Amino acid sequence: MLLSAFESSRSERIPCVCCGSLKFTPVHLREDKTLVVHCEECHLKFVNPLPTVAAMQENYQKEMTGNEAESGLHSRYILERQARIKSFSKLYNSRLSLIESLYSGKGNLLDIGCGAGFFLNCAKERGWNCHGLEILPEYIKFAQENFALENLRLESLDESLSYDANTFDVITLWDLIEHLRNPLDCLKRIHHVMKPGGLLVMWTPNVKNAVFLKENWIGYETLQHFYFFSRDSLNQMLEKAGFKIVHLETNKARKGLLNQKGFNAYNDSAKPNNIMEKFLRSAKRDFKNTLNPLTYIGPLFDMAGYGFNLYIIASKQGD
Repeated sequence: MLLSAFESSRSERIPCVCCGSLKFTPVHLREDKTLVVHCEECHLKFVNPLPTVAAMQENYQKEMTGNEAESGLHSRYILERQARIKSFSKLYNSRLSLIESLYSGKGNLLDIGCGAGFFLNCAKERGWNCHGLEILPEYIKFAQENFALENLRLESLDESLSYDANTFDVITLWDLIEHLRNPLDCLKRIHHVMKPGGLLVMWTPNVKNAVFLKENWIGYETLQHFYFFSRDSLNQMLEKAGFKIVHLETNKARKGLLNQKGFNAYNDSAKPNNIMEKFLRSAKRDFKNTLNPLTYIGPLFDMAGYGFNLYIIASKQGD
């Protein structure tokens, strides 16, 4: 089925957005019948041909919004962060500490795909001049009402980036670049609005995590994801857009290394209320982790570059 779908899509395929090649091998046929292909020239993996805008909207409704109140990932995103505000604040402050260790001074920070403003709120508390780009008006409203964030725009990076040249010191893309229809064009837009020497910070699934599962890797299954980067393929694209990587790490290898059953992006399971239930739940979790071999070998795969997530910081080079 994979090969027949690949052959039938030949006339509809687009050239690789990174290198322009039309030489591909098929990787995976997804449930919506879209194909993940491997570029034989630059080794980028991506959906080709891309789904139509109508199909994108249908998948968006299915995965991100849902059909009932608080059923989609967008609603659960806010609920999860409200329920675990201390844990997420610790994560965001850790990310900001790394950024600040690589960039002197706290200037203009733009979070593209800023969601409901949780990360930007932490940045604002640390003294950054915060700006945000978001495609959901309800997220912008939440961020304005709950965090008093003002410099937010309802805008899609796929379509434009309407800021002046050399405006931002730091631009962040948390779990975003894999959603873009033309990531190279978007990176060039980002380069234009960033100050020389400014930092671009990205977090995205790492396709090298598919080393064992190949086409059954769970990272392919989110239908809103169109591009699947490795360190090398993302580095090639960043260089073409005028960036140089200054920090790279991977983590959480165990999430997808041998797991093909899927996973929930946000955990909304009910938490125990009393001390004994909390203790038993923690003991059960720790026992399962003790028996899981990935608890011990996972960090080794992280260090070797096979973690599920790529965490990359790149510096803007000259125009």
